[in-house]
Amino acid sequence: MSLKYEVLKQLVRWSGLKRMWVGKSTEELLENRRRQNAKNRIPALRDDAFDISLTEVMGFPVLKLIHKRKADRANLFLIGGGMISAPRPASVRKALRFAKETGLDLFIPYYPLCTDYPLTRAYEMIHETYKVMLRDYAPERISVLGTSSGGNLALGMVPYINDGHGDTPIPGYIMALSPGTCVSTEEEWQRMLALDKKDVAIPAQYMKTAVEIMRHGDSSVPDYMIWLQRGDFTGCPRVTFIYGSDETLYACAPSFEAAMKKYGVDYQMIVGEGMFHCYPVFPIVKEAREGWKLMVRLMKEATSNE
Repeated sequence: MSLKYEVLKQLVRWSGLKRMWVGKSTEELLENRRRQNAKNRIPALRDDAFDISLTEVMGFPVLKLIHKRKADRANLFLIGGGMISAPRPASVRKALRFAKETGLDLFIPYYPLCTDYPLTRAYEMIHETYKVMLRDYAPERISVLGTSSGGNLALGMVPYINDGHGDTPIPGYIMALSPGTCVSTEEEWQRMLALDKKDVAIPAQYMKTAVEIMRHGDSSVPDYMIWLQRGDFTGCPRVTFIYGSDETLYACAPSFEAAMKKYGVDYQMIVGEGMFHCYPVFPIVKEAREGWKLMVRLMKEATSNE
């Protein structure tokens, strides 16, 4: 690892990012996030190569980045935040870079968060956003990319379609960066505790608190929305997983692999050795820049071959 990378890890550790997720009651954590989200703004993006606009789905914003030179491929870009944080402007600007480098039109939903709704609401809104995309793009020409909890939502589109929405075709390709599922077994929990010593961003304990947060008082939230490794992946398209080896969420990678094999899914598991949570979308050091380039290349290859 480069010296710059090691310095970055220490700076993140000292910043207290990990402590933000623990040490508060669930309601204190949610109220803190509500205050922060209220300050958040959708950035005013400008780029001569794109028509950039806002639309609404179920009353929630969707940012559209559409190439002026017509593209027949699109990506549903799901930005994570533990299901309680809205997309940050820096993440949205990075999405514009991703659209430029991949040649994909992008749809970025500001999906309903578990600060105010059970997780079912986010799934419903994302599904409806996908149906809007299907008006202009063939399903095999639509890819889905999700980061962290967004990775969970990206993968979760398949069990959601299999759970009573079979009239909707499945997208052509899914890429999940550090998908944020909750711990389903004691074996996963022990792996997560071991990784907690290395992780500078996501504490293991939050992935237990998240169960209550995702339910938001609604006991009818389906199990697969919380423990995605239990989902029905029948008909799932090709999937690429990308993890850092030094993140707590990597503890659930073996369970996802088992699920993919159970349902005969064509999948690829990429693990950045010594890397942190969602490292490819933080391309500020050499190792992470290599992850970004890999992510862009794999997305271009997957979508161009459909």
